[in-house]
Amino acid sequence: MRLAACLLAVLAVGCGGDGSHANPLDPNVYLDHALSLMRSRAVYTPAGGWAEVTARARKMAAWAKTPVDTYPAIGYVIGRLQDAGDHFHAVFLDPEASKDEQKIQSSPEQTAPPTVSLAAPRIGLVTLPSSLSSPASANRRRYARSALSAIAALRRRADVCGRIVDVRRDRGGDMFPMLLAVGPILGSGRVVGFAGNGKRPIWVSYGQNTLSGAGTTARAPIGIADFEPAPAVAVLTSPNTLSAGEDVAVAFRGRPQTRSFGGPTGGTTNSPGIYRLVDGATIRFASYWDTDRTGRIYRKPITPDVAVNPDWSDRPVRLAASWLRSTRGCR
Repeated sequence: MRLAACLLAVLAVGCGGDGSHANPLDPNVYLDHALSLMRSRAVYTPAGGWAEVTARARKMAAWAKTPVDTYPAIGYVIGRLQDAGDHFHAVFLDPEASKDEQKIQSSPEQTAPPTVSLAAPRIGLVTLPSSLSSPASANRRRYARSALSAIAALRRRADVCGRIVDVRRDRGGDMFPMLLAVGPILGSGRVVGFAGNGKRPIWVSYGQNTLSGAGTTARAPIGIADFEPAPAVAVLTSPNTLSAGEDVAVAFRGRPQTRSFGGPTGGTTNSPGIYRLVDGATIRFASYWDTDRTGRIYRKPITPDVAVNPDWSDRPVRLAASWLRSTRGCR
């Protein structure tokens, strides 16, 4: 279960209906609202189609007297979304489970910081782990600060001409600190977008140590000037690159002087909508497909440019470093 999915999505709070004065706690109104959210905003379509699935859900809840009585019907629809391919993001949480998840997100426990090193002479390596934290947490700032401080230090002491960004073990969480951590090499302008149900993408752009878009503005905890000229970048991926980790990989797609190495990503190239219902329960499901800076939408695992066993040996790193040394900035 993705603990920090709401950090990548526009949060919509259920108001119990369509703007009418119907009681939002009426089980029929409550269920219809949940079904409407899933039907209108999910990027996956259940087998048999929405008409069949929603009819079945209403039949399951025909006897409902309270919102709690509709939970099995909502869970049934979430299960159909999972069957359709939304394995990672589709979930229903009752009010108690929703509170527990919020507590976990706001926990002061630190997540592992990125690591920055020299992979080879003149080749920098930034390894990004998962970042499971709430938007305002110290963990988010600490994650980005750690990487940026180390990148600045390496810049002062070594003549680095190419960079490797390793997301082979990045299983997701909060995209924003991950992108801020590599902001100086991303390039300014839009870097990643989220497209849902045929609508224009919601773009996230980077510039002057700041990410903006998707309802969020996130500033780096320390200012690092963008690399000029923009360095060549190699991105390492694997099947363990998931969700927000895939967002990072997508953010580098379409970037000049960039090549990816390793294995296909895990295939959760989508971001969830988080919808808090009126009684405190939560429904979450994939509402947006990831989109790279050129406008290409990703609905399947991201295939690297150079396929190589993405194990944790140094072979993918060596291949990436070899390519980087051949690029203009390193020659």
